Amino acid sequence: MPVRIFVAGDLHIPSRATMIHPKFLDILKSEKWDYIVITGDITIPDVLKRYIQHVKDPTNLVVCRGNMDQILLPEKPVFEINKIRLGVFHGTGIYPRGDVTQLKQVADEMNVDILFTGHSHLMLIHSDKEHLILNPGTSSGASGGSSWAVDIGIIVLTIFPEMKISIDSYLLSKRGKLVHKNEIIMMNKFI
Repeated sequence: MPVRIFVAGDLHIPSRATMIHPKFLDILKSEKWDYIVITGDITIPDVLKRYIQHVKDPTNLVVCRGNMDQILLPEKPVFEINKIRLGVFHGTGIYPRGDVTQLKQVADEMNVDILFTGHSHLMLIHSDKEHLILNPGTSSGASGGSSWAVDIGIIVLTIFPEMKISIDSYLLSKRGKLVHKNEIIMMNKFI
């Protein structure tokens, strides 16, 4: 059975935004997810209530602490699916924000194959022989602390038993159009 993961981040609700973009909300509501991952900057606890109802098992709402969060959350949660180790780290302390080399070091320290990250408010999909690093951008359209340029997006990850991973990225264009891209990768280190 494939495992479906909805990934959002850098929400900054209610300080910089009121909700995730309505087009992403439609995707969130379209199914009960196996996992929902939030890459930090939720800001207040009430925001999590909006997500818990859309995950099959409430313990599979995996959230890390962002630098702006006023809620006690783990800094680097780790979980496992089909022998693949996944981790979530906001990205606080990475400079420049979103630097792949430093994020790969964090993934190695966490001993994870897939690292979900945030903080930069820019979408990132990086894969190499050792890592898959994913940043959905800001799912609410919130401005970033270091830049006014933001990617308004989410990622949907599907992990198949044969170690095939489908990455669906959804990005809002400057004209408000939803742009969808799909990429398939094989987790070769497990085959």
